[in-house]
Amino acid sequence: MTERLTEVEARRASVQDLSAVTDAMRALAGVWLQQALGLLGGARAYAAVIERALGQALALTDAGTGGRPLNGGKNGEGRPVLLLFAPEHGFVGAFAERLVEAALAAPKDHALWVVGSRGAALLEERGRAADWAAPMATRADGVPATAREAADALYKAAAAHRVGPVSLLFGQTTSGAPPEIRRETLLPLDPARFPQPTPGGSPPLTNLPPAALVNRLIDEYVFARLAGAAMESFAAENAARLAVMLTVQSNIEATLEDLTGVTRRLRQEDVTSELIELATGAEALGGARRRSGQR
Repeated sequence: MTERLTEVEARRASVQDLSAVTDAMRALAGVWLQQALGLLGGARAYAAVIERALGQALALTDAGTGGRPLNGGKNGEGRPVLLLFAPEHGFVGAFAERLVEAALAAPKDHALWVVGSRGAALLEERGRAADWAAPMATRADGVPATAREAADALYKAAAAHRVGPVSLLFGQTTSGAPPEIRRETLLPLDPARFPQPTPGGSPPLTNLPPAALVNRLIDEYVFARLAGAAMESFAAENAARLAVMLTVQSNIEATLEDLTGVTRRLRQEDVTSELIELATGAEALGGARRRSGQR
């Protein structure tokens, strides 16, 4: 009995250690989620400003975006690209698998680009290695660098005529709720996305030729969209991890409650056994004394 009690107490101590680790992971996921949600508003506002500016700049020129090689393979050059933003680490439940399954549903002619080591590993496990991969930011302040790396890779591939239309695939959470999967077109540019200037209004003051201004704004637009998708993905990853940790913590608490009950019962049984042994020993000693007195 004592041996079994020792085993249960050792298991209870291990579960308590796991509870401490889970609690730390839950707290970190919660902090990073709140940071990401706080920064998402700024990322969306930044993208909206660039879209308005690009709409005004396009109204100044008839050239539009036709001269940009990154404009989604307008002349049929390059493979279509699906850029997946996936978690960098695990402990996100089925969220990473859902993203990968959505990516694998893309037509076979698409090149799969992946930001996020967990997503790249899952793709490789399923026999579809990423055509390009980069790590996902593990902190909110690292998201701009991640977006810049993806943008640089797109521009280099476009210069080599290896990029056609580009789509983004990422997770999105609303106020920390379980994330949903979104797919958006990045390139070719959708003119309807850019607000048109008010008819009769004064044209904006510019210091660049209209075509050069449009090109600069396209660069900013692509970066803004990539940064937004990366921040959405970062928030979604931590929302998924937080939900998983909350579930794990609940299961751990239930397990600890059960083990605590078993420990109490075994200790009580040990005490009862000791009392029985004492009573039996005292009774045997008393009987021996009585027999000795009779003699």
